[in-house]
Parts: sequence; C-alpha cells; structure tokens
Amino acid sequence: MKPGDYVTVNEGVWDTSMPEGRPDGIILEVFGPKYKNPDQCTVLFSNGAMLKFHKSQLSILKSKEQFYL
Repeated sequence: MKPGDYVTVNEGVWDTSMPEGRPDGIILEVFGPKYKNPDQCTVLFSNGAMLKFHKSQLSILKSKEQFYL
C-alpha cells in the first residue's frame, strides 16, 4: 500500500466519521515504526474525513499506477 492507492475499509470495521455507504477512499500517507515495515495508513474519504487504519483493515481497489495511467 502506498499514497494514492484507492482502498476500501474491510467489512466489520467502522468509524462514526466515515460517510454512510461509502467505505472507500484514497491513502494519503503510510507510516509506522521505523524498525519495521510501515503498517498504518491515513485514508481520505469523500466527506473530507481523514482516518487512520491498520493496513490489515484495508483492501486495495485500484493501485496508484492503475489509476493514473
């Protein structure tokens, strides 16, 4: 996962700030501990909410390369 990827939040994961019926968004940043692979993402949703998720809670719908080519 990398910034620019179009993702959806996996079923069963929810936050009250997410738009109803639209669990999809764009990854803005990927981060985590410096001693291992980054494992957290900030996702921008259609309502402007920016929320943090663990990468295991997200699924890629379209990678950045597929989107912009």
